Amino acid sequence: MFITGGCRGNCCRAIRLHVAEPFHNATDEVWCFCPVTLTCTPAPAMLKPRTMHTTVTCLDRVYVIGGRTKGSRGEAPSLLEVEYYNPLNQSWSSVSQLPNAIFFPEASACGSVIYMLGSEVEITDSFNPSLDCFFRYDAQQDQWSRLVAEFGQFFHATLVKAVSINNTLHLCDLSTYKIYSFCPETCVWKGEGSFECAGFNAGAVGIRDRIYILGGDYSPDEITDEVQVNFNP
Repeated sequence: MFITGGCRGNCCRAIRLHVAEPFHNATDEVWCFCPVTLTCTPAPAMLKPRTMHTTVTCLDRVYVIGGRTKGSRGEAPSLLEVEYYNPLNQSWSSVSQLPNAIFFPEASACGSVIYMLGSEVEITDSFNPSLDCFFRYDAQQDQWSRLVAEFGQFFHATLVKAVSINNTLHLCDLSTYKIYSFCPETCVWKGEGSFECAGFNAGAVGIRDRIYILGGDYSPDEITDEVQVNFNP
């Protein structure tokens, strides 16, 4: 397991406050965790320091996408650069850039295709950025394209999790506790069921034919480490 980038220093870890920090002390550090020995060892650094980015595995590579680099909010632009790490030769390489900036990115790989979801804006008056960015990246062709998906309803970019089940993209909505699947032929989302509950900042992973919703916080003082639900599409 690889842990990439992040912020050092006094940056607030809560998403709402972290976004508004005047300075992001982003790091380019990469760490590799071995579940056999339960140890973390340093890996080659990324090409650029990143924070608030997303990481996804595709074609046996570790892709890092989006986020901000080191500097003040006004001087640290959103990163369009995309890079991947090859664990076999332990090296980083650059690939085609994002079509445009994406905030609160979520990524999931379905075969050789990476889907990216997020928001076009970082901060709004109510801090509920809408899910209005949807990209498709062909890792074999090194080509990005923008998708126009019929969501059918409003989604908060900070309250969705993307996972892949049987090479099909699924979206978990942490605000309504519903799960949707994406059809690449029709670009339409279809309701697939629901889960019991989930806290803000919860995680979601897909393993075989199941989705696991992990942890989250229901208030600043109520953080859970429970596995809330597993869903069999």
